Amino acid sequence: MTTTRIRVHFSVIGAVFACLFAAAGLKASAAENPGSKPLVFGVFPYLPPRELEKIFAPMAADFGKVLGKEVEFVSSTSYQIFSKNLREQIYDIAFVQPFDYIEAHDKYGYLPLATRAEPLKALIVTTKDSPIKSIADLRGKRISMPPEEAAVSHLALLYFQKSGLVPGKDITVSHFRSHMSCLQQVLIESTNACATAAPALRYLKSRMNVEMRAVGESDAIPHTLFTINSRVSQEDRDKILQRILGWGKTAEGRDILERGKMTGFVPVSNEAYNVVRKFPRE
Repeated sequence: MTTTRIRVHFSVIGAVFACLFAAAGLKASAAENPGSKPLVFGVFPYLPPRELEKIFAPMAADFGKVLGKEVEFVSSTSYQIFSKNLREQIYDIAFVQPFDYIEAHDKYGYLPLATRAEPLKALIVTTKDSPIKSIADLRGKRISMPPEEAAVSHLALLYFQKSGLVPGKDITVSHFRSHMSCLQQVLIESTNACATAAPALRYLKSRMNVEMRAVGESDAIPHTLFTINSRVSQEDRDKILQRILGWGKTAEGRDILERGKMTGFVPVSNEAYNVVRKFPRE
């Protein structure tokens, strides 16, 4: 019988130990089922771990069903640890942000599968009743963002610079652990606006019934995507891709998408991310 292992690290200490002993842990999992080493499905921590589990554990179960083998869902509490695990090729399948993907592909042999059927933009949002109406109104204000490594943070910083707002001079920027943390800072009035992405906004609305208003948006790049290590067989890669693309066609698949307020996925090529390779990081 196919099962799904869920291993989510909730504390900083737990995350550190998970990073140190991840390889040993996977070997132990394989030892429980000789001859059937589980595939590991990693997801970058754009939401808190418990929220990621609700969305992506069912995906892991669905992958296991179509492959006829065990699939283990794994996440972590920080972008740094997730990226380290990706570099160490702990993940067989991964859901990643664009900047992690180009390193994973170019250096470690990960291949693109499917991306969200929408572009990725940094949306600068505030509360519905905020007096802030435009980007210019943010001068002298406090902006929350996801971690520095997040694609949205890169997009937002470039957007602010193009808009004549220099971080540290015209605006104050603070980074938080996830998109949800970023948005919550605005709700509790700790910051005046948050740089986030459309999927996180949809998820916030579904979880808290909160409407937020965008006052600006950055240029777009290809969105987050599923990627897979080249060590996974071509047959299994094809099965996983077809499963992802087929979620919108069945009630079970639509339920999987609805959990994360996702709009569906489309095939994507490595070349589509050349714009990310050329993106100015400084």
